[in-house]
Amino acid sequence: MNILAVCGLGIGSSIMLKINVGKVLDELGVRGYQLNVADIGTAKSIPFDMVVTSVELADVLKKGTPPEKHFRILSINNFISKDEMRTKVSECLKQLGEI
Repeated sequence: MNILAVCGLGIGSSIMLKINVGKVLDELGVRGYQLNVADIGTAKSIPFDMVVTSVELADVLKKGTPPEKHFRILSINNFISKDEMRTKVSECLKQLGEI
């Protein structure tokens, strides 16, 4: 499973997302995932199973993604809220049949 943490430049908030989403995935017992960071421009060309990003950038990514994959693009409001991430990641993983 390829998961991307995306921010505008790929060096700031995406690192926070990567760390916290990694913790959530580990807590949920998810194995065999790759968690990478990317800037918005690069993210558009990388195949993914799930993306975590800001609300604004989620809208940008959805424009180039088929509607049936929109549930894989997670809009995170609070980058340090593990509760929000756990809820959104869990919902996506359920739809993917991973948990």
